[in-house]
Amino acid sequence: RSESEAKPKATDAIKHHKKDLGTASTQIDRLLAPNFKWRNLNPYFVLDIPHTATEDDISRRYKALSLLLHPDKNRDNPKAQEAFDEVLKAKAKLKDENKANHARQLIEQGMKQGKIDWELSKNQQKQPETSLDECQSKAVQRIFAQVEFKRQEVEDRQRKHEQRERENEEEELNKERDSRKFDKSWKREERVDKRIGNWRDFQKKKKPKPS
Repeated sequence: RSESEAKPKATDAIKHHKKDLGTASTQIDRLLAPNFKWRNLNPYFVLDIPHTATEDDISRRYKALSLLLHPDKNRDNPKAQEAFDEVLKAKAKLKDENKANHARQLIEQGMKQGKIDWELSKNQQKQPETSLDECQSKAVQRIFAQVEFKRQEVEDRQRKHEQRERENEEEELNKERDSRKFDKSWKREERVDKRIGNWRDFQKKKKPKPS
């Protein structure tokens, strides 16, 4: 297949994705809903695609969403830039193979746990309050939040540890400086005392002997 034939197909796919996304306002509201910082930890949620999507689908979805939310095209909406930034962060995560694999693993874990939660709920009551999709979505969001919370805890402990080390180093330096100052002062006083002693000895020698 020639490059000239591939480009129109890619363009058509992007247009299809853009149409599927709805309006910019709808996507901005979705991406900046309450607690969005936690929800948007899942890059597949941000791009609104399944975690089984191909690289081509991810690329086309990103292009369609970024075109839809670009601040230059949404100057009347002050939240457009922030929503656009969330899309950029999601794409950056998915470009990193390790981060993308980790995200997929978390989603699969969350979906398994969501199914367990839903089946448990179904067994406890004839008509579950939430659907399987809703249970899985909540479980996925929860597992991303748990991982991020643990990461922040580790980072916080590391930061505090480094802070304590800096404070200890500073304390040792201060002690060393104070010790040098004391030694210098002590030696100066010793020299003064020695000079005074020498002067007194000299004065004693100068005294005339009684006749």
